[in-house]
Amino acid sequence: MADVEAVHNAQVAEEAQLATAPPSAGDPVPLGLLVFALGSTVLGISLLGYVPLAVQGNTIGMIVFAATGLGLLITTIWAARIGETFVATVLGAFAGFWISYAALVIGLAHNWYAIPPTAILHTVGQFLIAWDIAIFMLFLVSLRIPLLFSLILGAGVVGVTLITIGVLASSAGIQHAGGVFVLVFAALGYYGYLGAAIVSVGGKPLPFGKPVLSLLSGR
Repeated sequence: MADVEAVHNAQVAEEAQLATAPPSAGDPVPLGLLVFALGSTVLGISLLGYVPLAVQGNTIGMIVFAATGLGLLITTIWAARIGETFVATVLGAFAGFWISYAALVIGLAHNWYAIPPTAILHTVGQFLIAWDIAIFMLFLVSLRIPLLFSLILGAGVVGVTLITIGVLASSAGIQHAGGVFVLVFAALGYYGYLGAAIVSVGGKPLPFGKPVLSLLSGR
């Protein structure tokens, strides 16, 4: 009888604990990776020439602003709210990239900034160089977290570098190569989304790999 009562009391205590426990704050990573991969897919396809350059300001710019830029802004606030500092940093940085990219492309298409035609090439180059450095800084820190994220950011650095060279050298071939790398980190982003989303519904995680620094140290 005492055992039955003890079990009952334990169940009551557990139910009370569950009832008073704060709700889970969730994980911003699945949404962040999904909208990141979406914008990267759009950019990569456009760099391969699928959408004419003349209309990208009216099409691609709004897609990456409304979907990827704002989506990443939401996940940045979410990650910061639950104390995920580096996650919020990465998501926030890419929110800034996609929103500023949309502002650049749309603004140039409609001549909002009154930039002389002779200065447009170096204006775009300046934008790309600055963001390439920022992504490289994120890549360096990512060497301490699962390999997948280093691969995403590393491919991003290579992709933006190639796009920058292609723009400044007016080389469609190099820009196309950059577009291929953009699609590579889009594919990695989709893989990361699947891994994180599957866990959120009770599934087994997909392998993301050990951190690069752990691999180098043999741990």
